[in-house]
Amino acid sequence: MVETLSIISFAVAGVCFVLAVFFWIFFKIPAVIGDLSGRIARKSIARMRAANEKTGTKTYKESKTNAARGKLTGFVPGSEKLEDNQPAASSDKPETGLLAENKADDFVSEATGLLNDEDATALLNPPPHSPAVRTGGKKLEIIEEVILIHTEEVIG
Repeated sequence: MVETLSIISFAVAGVCFVLAVFFWIFFKIPAVIGDLSGRIARKSIARMRAANEKTGTKTYKESKTNAARGKLTGFVPGSEKLEDNQPAASSDKPETGLLAENKADDFVSEATGLLNDEDATALLNPPPHSPAVRTGGKKLEIIEEVILIHTEEVIG
């Protein structure tokens, strides 16, 4: 009995191993692992670099139309080229800063206060007209009042 069970278990393990190898090949697991790890991309880049070094021809070539047209971008006319991250010197453009009439010393003495003499909250934008008044309609009457009480106790 024990020998039969061990033989059956060994046979099932062999079948599972064969299925695992079949699925490993069928689903191309090595390619999936290479894609997730970036190994395939590194190899592809290395192959392109080697091909460029051997042939001297680059994979990207500018078309004749684009080469004849020339550059699309350039400096704005009237602006100066910036060298070594230094700002362009221009005498007609003042530096950014506070204007003379807006200096902080002028605002120190002023305090924020209420605009009206009352100590109450005021509407910033009052409504242009009074609220609408309901006209017409019907008054509701309670005909029967039903109260449900969830209990097993009898009230009487």
